[in-house]
Amino acid sequence: MEDLYMTAAVLGILIYTAGFIGNFVSFFIFMQKELRKVSTGLIFLLLTIISTIHLLSLIVEFLSTIFCFEISSNSIFRCQFILWLQNVTRSICSFLAVTVSLDRFLRSEYPIKSRIWCTTTNVAKLCVIYCLFSMILYAIFFHPRNVMDADGQCSFPYDNTFRLIILKIMPPVRFVFICIMPVILMGIFGGRMLYNIKQVKKRITQQKMVQDAAIATIVIPKSIQNIKHADNQNRTKKLDHMLLLMVFTNIISYIITQTPFSIYTLFYGYEISGSYKVYQLMRVFFLLWSSIYFGIGFYAYFITATQFRKQFFSNLKYKFSFIQRLQHQSTT
Repeated sequence: MEDLYMTAAVLGILIYTAGFIGNFVSFFIFMQKELRKVSTGLIFLLLTIISTIHLLSLIVEFLSTIFCFEISSNSIFRCQFILWLQNVTRSICSFLAVTVSLDRFLRSEYPIKSRIWCTTTNVAKLCVIYCLFSMILYAIFFHPRNVMDADGQCSFPYDNTFRLIILKIMPPVRFVFICIMPVILMGIFGGRMLYNIKQVKKRITQQKMVQDAAIATIVIPKSIQNIKHADNQNRTKKLDHMLLLMVFTNIISYIITQTPFSIYTLFYGYEISGSYKVYQLMRVFFLLWSSIYFGIGFYAYFITATQFRKQFFSNLKYKFSFIQRLQHQSTT
């Protein structure tokens, strides 16, 4: 048992450290005007921010379970606020993950109408709705009888109705909102996007064949305005391709990391079974696995999207040159 606790401690330190570093870098990349003025980029920015808050809320439970270190022994903070914050941020991230898939689906399915639908203003409105809905849904955690027991663990032993809601009703509701619905919707949107991509490639191939079969072509001189327009189109195309790859990466990582923990909480919730230590350790490992999603974004996007790597190195080069200029100014 001690070896398992040690393994969980090492894994937790690696996951949370790498997660915070990755989210920190992702935040500055998505903060670039070129990305945040696009609805998809803004969703990724919001997803990064909420994921970071979620990781912070998980650290409190991680330190308490593995290292027996309580940041605060106050029941309102530990049992009410932290559990509420964990569930709220996890739900918001689930909704944002679906939204980013929906955003790219609408752009591929309805390219003209998406200019009206897929705007940063609409993304901001949806984010507010997600926050309010999640905050109200999990407000039950602020029940005054949600307190620590004699062993210093959060429990629900006093009120039968409250215990029933937390252990029997909330797990299925949470399972539907953060697992079943997101996985089904992202699967549908992802499949449809793949189909649309194949159709576009097919049309492009047919157009090239028609052009190659032409007997004569008229060469139109390229003006400076045409060159600039072509460059802008090329940049937009590369940005769209990058965001599309990131969406598919996000869908795959969400399904792989979130499904096991969601299924586990559906069957066990927060109920203490025969051996609390066994339950507690199982919860820690499932929670660590699900935590990967909230910190893996930068690394997954860096590996899968070439343009994202270029954005990262470009941003890094800019920061480095900015620091050099400051150092040069300070010496002169």
